[in-house]
Amino acid sequence: MIQPVQTDLFAVIGHPVAHSLSPTMMNAVFRNLGIPAVYLALDADSLEDDLRTLAAVGFRGLSVTIPHKESALRLAAEVDETAAAIGAVNTLRLQDGKWEGRNTDWIGAVEALKRETPLRSKKALVIGAGGAARAVAYGLKHEGASTTITNRTLSRGEDLARALQCELVPLETLAGLGDGHGFDLVVQCTSVGLAGRDSVLPLPDSFLVPGMVAMDIVYRPVWTPFLRSAAQRGCRVVKGYEMLLHQGVAQLEWWLEQTIPDQGGLQIMRSALEKALVHDSQD
Repeated sequence: MIQPVQTDLFAVIGHPVAHSLSPTMMNAVFRNLGIPAVYLALDADSLEDDLRTLAAVGFRGLSVTIPHKESALRLAAEVDETAAAIGAVNTLRLQDGKWEGRNTDWIGAVEALKRETPLRSKKALVIGAGGAARAVAYGLKHEGASTTITNRTLSRGEDLARALQCELVPLETLAGLGDGHGFDLVVQCTSVGLAGRDSVLPLPDSFLVPGMVAMDIVYRPVWTPFLRSAAQRGCRVVKGYEMLLHQGVAQLEWWLEQTIPDQGGLQIMRSALEKALVHDSQD
């Protein structure tokens, strides 16, 4: 059996996955911190078989992205309470030949937002009801924010609100209110604004008010229509790649069992992401 002996192997697995910027930021920090490791992007279409193969080859850790996060929860030999509550695993670690699972998406969202504003007792709105929205809402509640869900499909919004014991407001109701309705921060968790997708804003411009914190989990393009509108309305914006960055730091710390420093670690990862995204905008 072939096993790596000089370099530890890590990867992001998904389908498709060629667009991922995770290898860019992970390999940058490995180089800068002198860690003998390499991080790849691997297209995986049969997760159960692929996990067996990657374990046999000797991969130490995996980032899991669409569409495999729910399957990873089911296939992991052990998951923590947070991943079980969110219903998805985005991080796997090989221990004694078995995959352990965690979710760091919620950590990424929380850390990105906390760099802009304290979250405890804030009134937060989460737009969307998919896996990312579930992780973001979980993180906001964990940090003590009063969290409300809104979604275009009411039944899915109801399911998420019930699961996490959040408030629910129909999207059409919010769209008619304007002036922020007292929310301190709004997180856009749908695919609206993703490059090549529908760019119609989920809420009217009038809902965004000066001083409100607005984050979009979409990071390609960096300036989504939602973030552009929020900035024009005087909101404090948090870009989507900040969530990608901070969830990646949490992954590394779990895999390596060491703290990733801000200087020389996190900042290197952020610079690598920003350089890649600037290149995107010039293509």
